Amino acid sequence: MKERLRLLVKVALIYGGVSKEREISIKSGKAVEKALKELNYDYKVFDIVEPLKFIKEISEYKPDVAFIALHGKVGEDGIIQGVLEFLNIPYTGSGVKTSAVCMDKETTKDILKSHNLPVPKSFTIKSMQEIKNKDIKFPVVVKAATEGSSIGVYIVKNQQELENALEEAFKLDKKVLIEEYIEGREITVSILNGKPLDIVEIVVEEGFYDFQNKYITGKTKYICPAQIEKDTYLYIQDLALKAYSILECKGAARVDFILSDKQPYILELNTIPGMTEHSLLPKAAKTAGIDFNNLVKLIIEGALNENR
Repeated sequence: MKERLRLLVKVALIYGGVSKEREISIKSGKAVEKALKELNYDYKVFDIVEPLKFIKEISEYKPDVAFIALHGKVGEDGIIQGVLEFLNIPYTGSGVKTSAVCMDKETTKDILKSHNLPVPKSFTIKSMQEIKNKDIKFPVVVKAATEGSSIGVYIVKNQQELENALEEAFKLDKKVLIEEYIEGREITVSILNGKPLDIVEIVVEEGFYDFQNKYITGKTKYICPAQIEKDTYLYIQDLALKAYSILECKGAARVDFILSDKQPYILELNTIPGMTEHSLLPKAAKTAGIDFNNLVKLIIEGALNENR
């Protein structure tokens, strides 16, 4: 009976998009598409490069749910979520407000900090001129405030590197975050339909977990579950769940941390985690005994069960 019900669910799979993460979105989308096919869902693929065509076609298709596999701007920032809400189409992941908030690293940190959750110290600037009035203690991390996949992220050790990084970051964003550099272990907690999965530790050979180490080098190692003392492990999972709850996330999300000794700091929250072969959510799900196809199924069922 359950299999028959699944056949009756029409899924609009949305991937591609117009952001700098388009190619990553296509990889995520194709992986999800393969799962939908193997699970016997009735589905159709949509892209949003031509907005009016997209709206016309998805309205005519009349899906029961939209599976959003878009990354970056227009996909994770509340815009596509708003379009789907207007069309009265349920969708995977978080709502409009949460998506917009979590896309902005500064706003996310301000909210978490107001709830006494640990985040690195930081400030934002909107022009190169503003940096002249700041007392910078190197090293620091420079981040384009509303980009994902570590695009526009730089660790800088001196004034010249700072100026170069800011120049590049301002090409991507009108607002740039300058954050204290905390040396430690890079870890992440994926949350699926309100339940935290095992912690993944990311170990890179050189540098940090930037775009190159995420998708290009193939040398990054992933340890799941991360080898962390039990009390600290549970504390990190609890922090991730609190952040998820405070920001009113839904479905699948991922909370990224830096762990310095036994003190974790929340770096950011991702409302549409990647679904590629390199992605962290599928790795954590696998450790919990959830294969990729079942992960896709649970994400869809979570969206259908939500009352937006």
